[in-house]
Amino acid sequence: MNSVFVALCAIFLAAMLMGGVNADAGRSACKDESELGQTYTHHFDAAKYWLCETLGEPATEVDCPSGLAYMHLLKECIPWASYIWKKPEMPPTVA
Repeated sequence: MNSVFVALCAIFLAAMLMGGVNADAGRSACKDESELGQTYTHHFDAAKYWLCETLGEPATEVDCPSGLAYMHLLKECIPWASYIWKKPEMPPTVA
């Protein structure tokens, strides 16, 4: 699993460097009050997530503690061994 993860990270990094991938994908614009306090999946790094803290300001990128991945269905960081990939969804408003 680690070699697959490393390979995927390398592909995403190469795409970002060439301008083909938006590193902010999945980032909420936090323009609606229903988004405040909510978390959203970071589309390119499962060890991170987006947190809406302030209305009208784009969500803040948050790192899970070392060795954990963010599981949107649970709204928390969990051990990689328990992580299940799910197709990322877009937040209600997008930054």
